[in-house]
Amino acid sequence: MSGITLAAEQFASADPEAEKGVAEAVRRCMATAGYDYTPVSSGQESVDLKNFIGFDSLTVETARTFGYASSKPKGPGEPAPDSTLGKLMADPGFQQALNGGGSPEQNVVRSSAGTGMLWGGCNAEGITAIYGNADKYMRATGLALNSLMVATNAAGQDAGVQSAVESWKECMSTTAFPYSHPGEAVSAGHEAGGQKELKIAVTDATCRESTGFDAKITTVLDKYLTTRMKELEAEVADVKQIRHEASERAQLLLG
Repeated sequence: MSGITLAAEQFASADPEAEKGVAEAVRRCMATAGYDYTPVSSGQESVDLKNFIGFDSLTVETARTFGYASSKPKGPGEPAPDSTLGKLMADPGFQQALNGGGSPEQNVVRSSAGTGMLWGGCNAEGITAIYGNADKYMRATGLALNSLMVATNAAGQDAGVQSAVESWKECMSTTAFPYSHPGEAVSAGHEAGGQKELKIAVTDATCRESTGFDAKITTVLDKYLTTRMKELEAEVADVKQIRHEASERAQLLLG
């Protein structure tokens, strides 16, 4: 079904308003406990399912301006031990306020799908304030994305992917950067940096455009996601409702 990949990506993406609400609810709770801390959203607010079969979307315009910035690691990563956040994370009192007392094993709560997450302290309070409970939160964030992996894994093995790569490779063979796979071009761009990264990225994006690379990959994804999204129909409807209610609570909290 044409267009099903976009619908699947929307299903897999966390609601940005709800995530802001959770962050603010946790911030207020931690402030009451004496800590100045605002969490970074743990939900992926914009999912590109091509990532999960080894490719990032790349346009010529984006490549010309940003190179391969979109394919570089996102998020803050581990804070430096001597940074303000690093010192906070090492404070037992902070950890207890954020995640609750007791051992991590005692603090794990399970979803209806059997997955678990740490549950306690201000994290639990913030999630409850916006999503209602841990199960709804997990279903509307990580579980929604994870439920599509069976389809993306299968799509990654489809002959259509290799065909798209071969056409791209043939195009690149006529340029100064005759790489055999888009991932190879991305790695080379990251390693080179600067103006050379931009040149590699623009050449890559130009070949993707001229060979219809992204459209071919999306067509493969459509084939596998059509079946999977049909199987998930009831869950998709439930998750939409969970997110709608969470977004409304977040809007009330954020004013």
